[in-house]
Amino acid sequence: MAAPSVPPGCTPWLVSLATEPLPGGEQSRRLWDPTVTSKFRNLLDEKEFKVSFPRGQAVACCGSFRGWLVVANELSDLVLYNPFTAALLPLPPLTGFSSCIKGVYADEGNVIGDRYRCLHGGNGSVYDMDSLGRHFYDKVVLSGSPSAGPVVALAIHWDGKRLSFARVGDSSWRQVSVISRIQDSFADCVYLRGRFYVLSMTGKLKIWDIGGPEDIPRKKTIIAEEDDDFFEVITRYLVPTPWGHLLQIRVILDKDQDHCVSVYVDRLDRKSCQMVGVSPATALRGHAALLGQNSPGLLSVEKFPELRPDCIYFTTPRLRGDIFEHRHNQWKGVKVYDLKKLTLEDAFPSGGGHYGTIYPSEVWFMPGL
Repeated sequence: MAAPSVPPGCTPWLVSLATEPLPGGEQSRRLWDPTVTSKFRNLLDEKEFKVSFPRGQAVACCGSFRGWLVVANELSDLVLYNPFTAALLPLPPLTGFSSCIKGVYADEGNVIGDRYRCLHGGNGSVYDMDSLGRHFYDKVVLSGSPSAGPVVALAIHWDGKRLSFARVGDSSWRQVSVISRIQDSFADCVYLRGRFYVLSMTGKLKIWDIGGPEDIPRKKTIIAEEDDDFFEVITRYLVPTPWGHLLQIRVILDKDQDHCVSVYVDRLDRKSCQMVGVSPATALRGHAALLGQNSPGLLSVEKFPELRPDCIYFTTPRLRGDIFEHRHNQWKGVKVYDLKKLTLEDAFPSGGGHYGTIYPSEVWFMPGL
C-alpha cells in the first residue's frame, strides 16, 4: 500500500528498515513481520501496511515525533516524512554541516561524495553520498509537529560528539556545542517546556533555548558534575512524565545479572539541580515507556493493554558508551525491561544481522502522542 493508505491513529508502531526477514517466535511474528519492503504493524488490530519512503529509499531512521519520521535519504540528507499523508519536508543538506562536512566534487562540478573533517584535525575521510547518512546522525529531536507550524530540529551527530540545529527552509545547520573529551559524548535530548534538555554520558545536563527573538542559542547548565557511573554506563535517556517530572533512565552494565544489565531511574530535582534516585518499581506509576531514537513516550497501559505496566521497551541504542561493545553486552534488537521483576527480555529480534547492532534499524513511531 502507498503511504496515504495507512490509517492515522494513536496506536504506537514499530518501524524497521531491515532488509532481511527477522527470525522469531509467534509473539514477534504477531507484532512485527518485516520483509524487504518496510512495513508498519498496528499493535492493537494486527493490520499491516507497506510504506514507501522518500525517493523510494531511507538509508537510516534518525528520529520520530508524533506523526513524523526523521530519515536520511540516499543523498545522506535529512528529511521529515509523514507516512500518513506522504508529506515531505527537507531539512538543510548534509553539506550544511559546514563545521565538519565538505562536499567532494567531480570535474563536471557535481557532488560525488562527502569529506568528514576530523574533530582533532587532519584531512578526514571521504564517503560515498549514501554511506555517511547511515552513521553520521545519532538522533534528531523536533521542537513540535511540523503539521502545527515551523519547528526546530536539534541533531546529535558523529558519534555523539556534536550538537547542531536547523529549521525547515534553512540552508545550513548551526553547530552549538562540541564534546572534545574522548571519555564523554551526548547521550540523549528531549524538548520540554519550550527548551531542549541535553544529557551527556557522564551525567551532565544542560538546557538550550533555541529560537528566541534574536535567534541566538542560549545555554544553561543544570548539572555540571559527572556522576560515578561513567565507566559502566551503556546509555542514558531523558523521559518527561504526564505528572511533571523529568526522569533519567540509566542503563548500566551489571555482570552479576543473568542478562548483564541493570536499569536505574532518577528524577530531576529542579531546586537542588540534582538527580534524585527513585524506586524503579514505582517510577513509571504503572505506565510503559518506549525509548530509543524516538521522542520518548510514556503510555497508559489502560489505553494500550498490550503493553506491560512498569516496563521499558528499548530499541537498540545508537547513542551509547564504549562499554556497549563489552563482551558481556547482550543488547541487540528490541528489549523489554521489567522494573519490578528486574528482567530483560527480547521483545522483537533485530534485523540487519551484525549491522542491526552497529546501525540500529528499528524506531518507535507514536503518531497520536
